[in-house]
Amino acid sequence: MGVHPVYRSATVVEVKQAGPQYVDLLLREPVISRISQPGQFLMIRAWPGVDPLLPRPFDIVQCNAQEKTLRLFVKVEGRGTRLLKELLPGTAVRVTGPLGRPISDYACSSVAFLVRGAGAAAVVHLGEACAQRGIAVYSILSASTASRLVCRDYLQPSSAQLMVATDDGSEGYRGLGTDLLDRLLERQSIDRVYTCGSRRFARHVQRLDREGRLAGFVFLEGLMACGLGDCHGCAVRKRNEPGYYLVCRDGPHFPIGEVEL
Repeated sequence: MGVHPVYRSATVVEVKQAGPQYVDLLLREPVISRISQPGQFLMIRAWPGVDPLLPRPFDIVQCNAQEKTLRLFVKVEGRGTRLLKELLPGTAVRVTGPLGRPISDYACSSVAFLVRGAGAAAVVHLGEACAQRGIAVYSILSASTASRLVCRDYLQPSSAQLMVATDDGSEGYRGLGTDLLDRLLERQSIDRVYTCGSRRFARHVQRLDREGRLAGFVFLEGLMACGLGDCHGCAVRKRNEPGYYLVCRDGPHFPIGEVEL
């Protein structure tokens, strides 16, 4: 079972540029850093007034209870994320979390992560938890070009093997991360695959899951105004029954056969 989210003021510790599109953001907040679990996220609001109106959701990349810190990885796209990029150390920001359903099932011996771009941020905390339990972790990072590969330094310590694929061949394998996953499965038994950042990748994992070759899971993103299940902006259609899941409340991770992609 998860815990109820808390509404807190966090302090910016560090803001680092991480390639042309990304920002590595470290916050200090003692409560959320202590109770967060893999698979969860938080909402952050770091600007006065009502422009932008809504807070922004981000995966909790890492949390350190001793240092009371939380790490987020921000893809700079719109006004809200540009304001996050401009934060200075010592600034107070408003955060709500941990949100979402934590991952609690670790009954496996090996996992693979198939992630693209900022999707890598969703699995770092999970990779650390798996490695601590003796579960072998195989990480496949994919991006259009080398400058868009993110979170490698955070995934590397927990990974038995880390592989890279870029569309243009600027680093690692030239081609799709799904090719590297297929090659991995030829030589290695993998119990579970978690994927994030590409619907194309998710459909590939869904097929492998349907064929019984592994258990697939997907981290989904959604347009969230609240992160609490009230606004229903992040609804995703259920695959095997009528109705919808809410990414913020029922996810953000799902067994891949249970959702429409």
